[in-house]
Amino acid sequence: MCAVRSVELAVGDPRRPRAGLAVSASVGLAAVFVVVQWVSKQAPALNVRQPWQDDPYDVLVSLDFAVLPVLVGAGLLRVQLCRRFEPLPARRLLDLLRVSTAALAVCLATEVAEWVAVLLGHHRASWTAATTWQVAALAALTVGTVGMWARIRGATRTMPGATRLAVQPDWLSDGVALGLRAAAVLGMGASARAAVHWVDARVITRVRTRPVAAAGVLAGGLAAPFVAAKIVFEGYGPPLALLSAAFATAALFALVVAVGGYLRVVAPRPAATPVWLSSTVLACAGGSVAFAFHDSLLAQQTVGGLTALFLGGGFAAGTASVAAQTLWRRLGPRTSR
Repeated sequence: MCAVRSVELAVGDPRRPRAGLAVSASVGLAAVFVVVQWVSKQAPALNVRQPWQDDPYDVLVSLDFAVLPVLVGAGLLRVQLCRRFEPLPARRLLDLLRVSTAALAVCLATEVAEWVAVLLGHHRASWTAATTWQVAALAALTVGTVGMWARIRGATRTMPGATRLAVQPDWLSDGVALGLRAAAVLGMGASARAAVHWVDARVITRVRTRPVAAAGVLAGGLAAPFVAAKIVFEGYGPPLALLSAAFATAALFALVVAVGGYLRVVAPRPAATPVWLSSTVLACAGGSVAFAFHDSLLAQQTVGGLTALFLGGGFAAGTASVAAQTLWRRLGPRTSR
Protein backbone atom coordinates (compact mmCIF):
# COMPACT_ATOMS: atom_id res chain seq x y z
CA MET A 1 0.00 0.00 0.00
CA CYS A 2 1.42 3.35 -1.03
CA ALA A 3 1.64 6.13 1.54
CA VAL A 4 -0.92 8.92 1.48
CA ARG A 5 0.73 12.13 0.37
CA SER A 6 -0.46 15.60 1.26
CA VAL A 7 -0.63 17.72 -1.90
CA GLU A 8 0.31 21.38 -1.66
CA LEU A 9 0.45 24.08 -4.30
CA ALA A 10 3.76 25.90 -4.16
CA VAL A 11 4.16 29.68 -4.16
CA GLY A 12 4.05 30.81 -7.78
CA ASP A 13 1.97 27.85 -8.99
CA PRO A 14 -0.06 29.29 -11.91
CA ARG A 15 -3.16 27.41 -10.78
CA ARG A 16 -3.41 29.48 -7.63
CA PRO A 17 -4.16 32.91 -9.14
CA ARG A 18 -6.47 31.40 -11.74
CA ALA A 19 -8.52 29.58 -9.13
CA GLY A 20 -8.36 32.50 -6.71
CA LEU A 21 -9.76 34.92 -9.27
CA ALA A 22 -12.57 32.50 -10.13
CA VAL A 23 -13.47 32.03 -6.47
CA SER A 24 -13.41 35.77 -5.71
CA ALA A 25 -15.51 36.63 -8.75
CA SER A 26 -18.10 33.92 -8.15
CA VAL A 27 -18.48 34.71 -4.44
CA GLY A 28 -18.82 38.39 -5.32
CA LEU A 29 -21.46 37.59 -7.91
CA ALA A 30 -23.42 35.52 -5.38
CA ALA A 31 -23.27 38.43 -2.93
CA VAL A 32 -24.57 40.83 -5.59
CA PHE A 33 -27.32 38.34 -6.44
CA VAL A 34 -28.48 38.28 -2.79
CA VAL A 35 -28.50 42.08 -2.60
CA VAL A 36 -30.50 42.43 -5.82
CA GLN A 37 -33.02 39.82 -4.70
CA TRP A 38 -33.34 41.44 -1.28
CA VAL A 39 -33.89 44.96 -2.64
CA SER A 40 -36.45 43.82 -5.22
CA LYS A 41 -38.23 41.71 -2.61
CA GLN A 42 -38.42 44.40 0.07
CA ALA A 43 -39.35 47.32 -2.21
CA PRO A 44 -43.14 47.09 -2.80
CA ALA A 45 -42.87 49.07 -6.04
CA LEU A 46 -40.60 46.35 -7.41
CA ASN A 47 -42.03 43.26 -5.75
CA VAL A 48 -45.57 43.71 -7.12
CA ARG A 49 -44.17 44.05 -10.66
CA GLN A 50 -42.23 40.78 -10.60
CA PRO A 51 -43.46 37.82 -12.67
CA TRP A 52 -41.93 35.56 -9.98
CA GLN A 53 -43.54 37.22 -6.94
CA ASP A 54 -45.62 34.14 -6.00
CA ASP A 55 -44.83 30.56 -5.04
CA PRO A 56 -43.22 28.29 -6.10
CA TYR A 57 -40.77 30.85 -7.49
CA ASP A 58 -40.79 32.96 -4.33
CA VAL A 59 -39.87 29.92 -2.23
CA LEU A 60 -36.49 29.72 -3.92
CA VAL A 61 -35.90 33.43 -3.33
CA SER A 62 -36.69 32.99 0.37
CA LEU A 63 -34.29 30.04 0.63
CA ASP A 64 -31.59 32.12 -1.06
CA PHE A 65 -31.65 34.59 1.83
CA ALA A 66 -30.84 31.78 4.26
CA VAL A 67 -28.37 29.73 2.21
CA LEU A 68 -26.34 32.14 0.10
CA PRO A 69 -25.10 34.37 2.97
CA VAL A 70 -23.80 31.24 4.72
CA LEU A 71 -22.00 30.00 1.61
CA VAL A 72 -20.58 33.44 0.79
CA GLY A 73 -19.53 34.04 4.39
CA ALA A 74 -17.87 30.63 4.66
CA GLY A 75 -15.95 31.24 1.45
CA LEU A 76 -14.81 34.70 2.50
CA LEU A 77 -13.63 33.45 5.88
CA ARG A 78 -11.68 30.50 4.54
CA VAL A 79 -10.00 32.66 1.90
CA GLN A 80 -8.22 34.39 4.81
CA LEU A 81 -6.12 31.23 5.27
CA CYS A 82 -4.87 31.29 1.68
CA ARG A 83 -1.62 33.19 2.14
CA ARG A 84 0.08 34.43 -1.02
CA PHE A 85 3.63 33.68 0.11
CA GLU A 86 2.94 30.31 1.77
CA PRO A 87 2.35 26.84 0.30
CA LEU A 88 -1.37 26.23 -0.10
CA PRO A 89 -3.03 22.89 0.73
CA ALA A 90 -4.70 21.85 -2.49
CA ARG A 91 -7.78 20.62 -0.66
CA ARG A 92 -8.36 24.09 0.78
CA LEU A 93 -8.40 25.59 -2.69
CA LEU A 94 -10.56 22.81 -4.10
CA ASP A 95 -13.04 23.26 -1.24
CA LEU A 96 -13.25 26.97 -2.06
CA LEU A 97 -13.96 26.07 -5.67
CA ARG A 98 -16.67 23.73 -4.44
CA VAL A 99 -18.35 26.34 -2.26
CA SER A 100 -18.27 28.71 -5.23
CA THR A 101 -19.90 26.02 -7.37
CA ALA A 102 -22.58 25.46 -4.72
CA ALA A 103 -23.34 29.19 -4.47
CA LEU A 104 -23.57 29.52 -8.24
CA ALA A 105 -25.85 26.46 -8.42
CA VAL A 106 -28.24 28.05 -5.91
CA CYS A 107 -28.22 31.29 -7.92
CA LEU A 108 -28.76 29.46 -11.20
CA ALA A 109 -31.68 27.43 -9.83
CA THR A 110 -33.43 30.63 -8.77
CA GLU A 111 -32.65 32.34 -12.07
CA VAL A 112 -34.07 29.44 -14.08
CA ALA A 113 -37.25 29.51 -11.98
CA GLU A 114 -37.60 33.25 -12.51
CA TRP A 115 -37.13 32.87 -16.25
CA VAL A 116 -39.91 30.26 -16.24
CA ALA A 117 -42.19 32.81 -14.56
CA VAL A 118 -41.25 35.40 -17.19
CA LEU A 119 -41.87 33.03 -20.08
CA LEU A 120 -45.23 31.97 -18.62
CA GLY A 121 -46.20 35.63 -18.33
CA HIS A 122 -47.31 35.60 -14.72
CA HIS A 123 -48.93 38.90 -13.63
CA ARG A 124 -48.51 40.29 -17.14
CA ALA A 125 -51.27 42.85 -16.53
CA SER A 126 -49.12 44.51 -13.84
CA TRP A 127 -45.89 44.66 -15.85
CA THR A 128 -44.34 48.11 -16.15
CA ALA A 129 -40.94 49.63 -16.82
CA ALA A 130 -39.93 48.35 -13.37
CA THR A 131 -40.56 44.82 -14.64
CA THR A 132 -38.38 45.48 -17.67
CA TRP A 133 -35.51 46.66 -15.50
CA GLN A 134 -35.81 43.63 -13.23
CA VAL A 135 -35.82 41.24 -16.17
CA ALA A 136 -32.77 43.04 -17.57
CA ALA A 137 -31.02 42.60 -14.20
CA LEU A 138 -32.03 38.93 -14.24
CA ALA A 139 -30.50 38.55 -17.71
CA ALA A 140 -27.23 40.16 -16.60
CA LEU A 141 -27.05 37.99 -13.48
CA THR A 142 -27.80 34.85 -15.48
CA VAL A 143 -25.06 35.57 -17.99
CA GLY A 144 -22.64 36.30 -15.16
CA THR A 145 -23.59 33.10 -13.34
CA VAL A 146 -23.09 30.92 -16.41
CA GLY A 147 -19.77 32.62 -17.16
CA MET A 148 -18.53 32.20 -13.59
CA TRP A 149 -19.66 28.56 -13.62
CA ALA A 150 -17.48 27.92 -16.68
CA ARG A 151 -14.49 29.58 -15.00
CA ILE A 152 -14.95 27.60 -11.79
CA ARG A 153 -15.25 24.32 -13.68
CA GLY A 154 -12.13 25.12 -15.70
CA ALA A 155 -10.13 25.91 -12.55
CA THR A 156 -11.42 22.77 -10.81
CA ARG A 157 -10.22 20.53 -13.62
CA THR A 158 -6.64 21.68 -13.00
CA MET A 159 -6.64 20.60 -9.35
CA PRO A 160 -4.78 17.39 -8.43
CA GLY A 161 -6.96 14.36 -7.77
CA ALA A 162 -5.24 13.62 -4.46
CA THR A 163 -7.03 16.59 -2.89
CA ARG A 164 -9.99 14.27 -2.39
CA LEU A 165 -8.03 12.64 0.45
CA ALA A 166 -8.99 13.66 3.96
CA VAL A 167 -5.42 14.28 5.13
CA GLN A 168 -5.49 18.05 4.64
CA PRO A 169 -7.31 20.78 6.60
CA ASP A 170 -11.09 20.63 6.09
CA TRP A 171 -13.77 23.23 6.76
CA LEU A 172 -14.03 22.47 10.46
CA SER A 173 -10.31 22.40 11.19
CA ASP A 174 -9.84 25.61 9.23
CA GLY A 175 -12.64 27.14 11.30
CA VAL A 176 -10.61 26.39 14.43
CA ALA A 177 -7.51 27.88 12.80
CA LEU A 178 -9.46 31.04 11.95
CA GLY A 179 -10.68 31.31 15.54
CA LEU A 180 -7.16 31.04 16.89
CA ARG A 181 -5.90 33.58 14.37
CA ALA A 182 -8.67 36.04 15.25
CA ALA A 183 -7.87 35.67 18.95
CA ALA A 184 -4.21 36.45 18.25
CA VAL A 185 -4.93 39.41 15.94
CA LEU A 186 -7.44 40.97 18.32
CA GLY A 187 -5.15 40.41 21.29
CA MET A 188 -7.73 38.48 23.30
CA GLY A 189 -5.13 36.38 25.09
CA ALA A 190 -5.19 32.90 26.56
CA SER A 191 -8.86 32.95 27.55
CA ALA A 192 -9.98 33.41 23.92
CA ARG A 193 -7.67 30.64 22.74
CA ALA A 194 -9.02 28.38 25.46
CA ALA A 195 -12.57 29.16 24.32
CA VAL A 196 -11.69 28.18 20.74
CA HIS A 197 -10.16 24.92 21.92
CA TRP A 198 -13.26 24.27 24.03
CA VAL A 199 -15.49 24.75 20.98
CA ASP A 200 -13.23 22.43 19.03
CA ALA A 201 -13.37 19.72 21.69
CA ARG A 202 -17.03 20.02 22.68
CA VAL A 203 -18.84 21.28 19.58
CA ILE A 204 -16.85 20.50 16.46
CA THR A 205 -16.05 16.99 17.66
CA ARG A 206 -19.77 16.35 18.04
CA VAL A 207 -20.44 17.78 14.60
CA ARG A 208 -17.95 15.28 13.18
CA THR A 209 -19.49 12.34 15.01
CA ARG A 210 -23.15 13.42 14.59
CA PRO A 211 -23.29 15.32 11.29
CA VAL A 212 -26.99 14.61 10.69
CA ALA A 213 -28.01 16.06 14.05
CA ALA A 214 -25.74 19.06 13.38
CA ALA A 215 -27.44 19.57 10.00
CA GLY A 216 -30.82 19.56 11.75
CA VAL A 217 -29.70 22.17 14.28
CA LEU A 218 -28.26 24.37 11.52
CA ALA A 219 -31.43 24.06 9.44
CA GLY A 220 -33.55 25.08 12.41
CA GLY A 221 -31.30 28.05 13.11
CA LEU A 222 -31.44 29.22 9.51
CA ALA A 223 -35.22 28.81 9.43
CA ALA A 224 -35.80 30.87 12.60
CA PRO A 225 -35.34 34.34 10.99
CA PHE A 226 -37.65 33.32 8.11
CA VAL A 227 -40.41 32.30 10.53
CA ALA A 228 -39.87 35.38 12.70
CA ALA A 229 -40.30 37.60 9.64
CA LYS A 230 -43.55 35.84 8.78
CA ILE A 231 -44.85 36.42 12.31
CA VAL A 232 -43.76 40.06 12.58
CA PHE A 233 -44.40 41.36 9.08
CA GLU A 234 -47.23 39.11 7.85
CA GLY A 235 -49.03 38.45 11.11
CA TYR A 236 -48.87 34.65 11.06
CA GLY A 237 -50.76 32.99 13.91
CA PRO A 238 -49.39 30.00 15.87
CA PRO A 239 -50.71 27.22 13.53
CA LEU A 240 -49.43 28.91 10.38
CA ALA A 241 -46.15 29.89 12.03
CA LEU A 242 -45.62 26.28 13.13
CA LEU A 243 -46.30 25.05 9.60
CA SER A 244 -43.91 27.65 8.18
CA ALA A 245 -41.23 26.54 10.65
CA ALA A 246 -41.70 22.90 9.63
CA PHE A 247 -41.57 23.74 5.94
CA ALA A 248 -38.52 25.99 6.18
CA THR A 249 -36.63 23.58 8.44
CA ALA A 250 -37.40 20.59 6.20
CA ALA A 251 -36.36 22.40 3.03
CA LEU A 252 -33.18 23.74 4.60
CA PHE A 253 -32.34 20.36 6.17
CA ALA A 254 -32.46 18.69 2.75
CA LEU A 255 -30.37 21.50 1.30
CA VAL A 256 -27.84 21.51 4.16
CA VAL A 257 -27.31 17.75 3.92
CA ALA A 258 -26.90 17.89 0.13
CA VAL A 259 -24.62 20.93 0.09
CA GLY A 260 -22.71 19.79 3.17
CA GLY A 261 -22.04 16.43 1.54
CA TYR A 262 -20.86 18.12 -1.64
CA LEU A 263 -18.59 20.50 0.28
CA ARG A 264 -17.28 17.62 2.43
CA VAL A 265 -17.74 19.64 5.60
CA VAL A 266 -17.52 16.32 7.42
CA ALA A 267 -15.29 13.69 5.84
CA PRO A 268 -17.42 11.02 4.12
CA ARG A 269 -17.54 7.63 5.78
CA PRO A 270 -16.71 4.45 3.87
CA ALA A 271 -20.08 2.87 4.68
CA ALA A 272 -22.99 3.39 2.31
CA THR A 273 -25.57 6.07 3.12
CA PRO A 274 -28.26 4.46 5.30
CA VAL A 275 -31.74 4.10 3.83
CA TRP A 276 -33.33 6.14 6.60
CA LEU A 277 -31.08 9.15 5.95
CA SER A 278 -31.55 9.37 2.19
CA SER A 279 -35.28 8.71 2.59
CA THR A 280 -35.57 11.42 5.25
CA VAL A 281 -33.78 13.92 3.02
CA LEU A 282 -36.03 13.03 0.08
CA ALA A 283 -39.11 13.23 2.30
CA CYS A 284 -38.11 16.73 3.42
CA ALA A 285 -37.47 17.74 -0.19
CA GLY A 286 -40.69 16.15 -1.45
CA GLY A 287 -42.84 17.82 1.20
CA SER A 288 -41.19 21.17 0.51
CA VAL A 289 -41.70 20.89 -3.25
CA ALA A 290 -45.37 19.95 -2.79
CA PHE A 291 -45.86 22.86 -0.40
CA ALA A 292 -44.19 25.26 -2.82
CA PHE A 293 -46.90 24.50 -5.40
CA HIS A 294 -49.78 25.07 -2.99
CA ASP A 295 -51.20 27.91 -5.11
CA SER A 296 -51.69 25.50 -8.00
CA LEU A 297 -52.65 22.39 -6.01
CA LEU A 298 -55.10 23.84 -3.49
CA ALA A 299 -58.25 25.75 -4.32
CA GLN A 300 -58.59 26.98 -0.72
CA GLN A 301 -55.52 28.00 1.29
CA THR A 302 -56.35 26.64 4.76
CA VAL A 303 -53.85 25.61 7.41
CA GLY A 304 -55.27 22.09 7.38
CA GLY A 305 -55.01 21.81 3.61
CA LEU A 306 -51.49 23.17 3.56
CA THR A 307 -50.41 20.80 6.34
CA ALA A 308 -51.93 17.82 4.53
CA LEU A 309 -50.18 18.84 1.32
CA PHE A 310 -46.83 19.22 3.05
CA LEU A 311 -47.04 15.98 5.01
CA GLY A 312 -48.55 14.07 2.10
CA GLY A 313 -45.78 15.15 -0.27
CA GLY A 314 -43.15 14.20 2.28
CA PHE A 315 -44.74 10.83 3.01
CA ALA A 316 -45.03 10.01 -0.69
CA ALA A 317 -41.41 10.95 -1.41
CA GLY A 318 -40.06 9.12 1.63
CA THR A 319 -42.09 5.98 0.93
CA ALA A 320 -41.02 5.95 -2.71
CA SER A 321 -37.40 6.32 -1.64
CA VAL A 322 -37.57 3.42 0.82
CA ALA A 323 -39.29 1.21 -1.76
CA ALA A 324 -36.81 2.08 -4.51
CA GLN A 325 -33.76 1.50 -2.31
CA THR A 326 -35.14 -1.76 -0.95
CA LEU A 327 -35.84 -3.00 -4.45
CA TRP A 328 -32.41 -1.92 -5.64
CA ARG A 329 -30.64 -3.73 -2.81
CA ARG A 330 -32.60 -6.90 -3.44
CA LEU A 331 -32.00 -6.92 -7.19
CA GLY A 332 -28.43 -5.67 -7.03
CA PRO A 333 -26.73 -8.93 -6.04
CA ARG A 334 -28.67 -10.83 -8.69
CA THR A 335 -27.67 -8.52 -11.50
CA SER A 336 -24.02 -8.63 -10.45
CA ARG A 337 -23.76 -12.39 -10.88
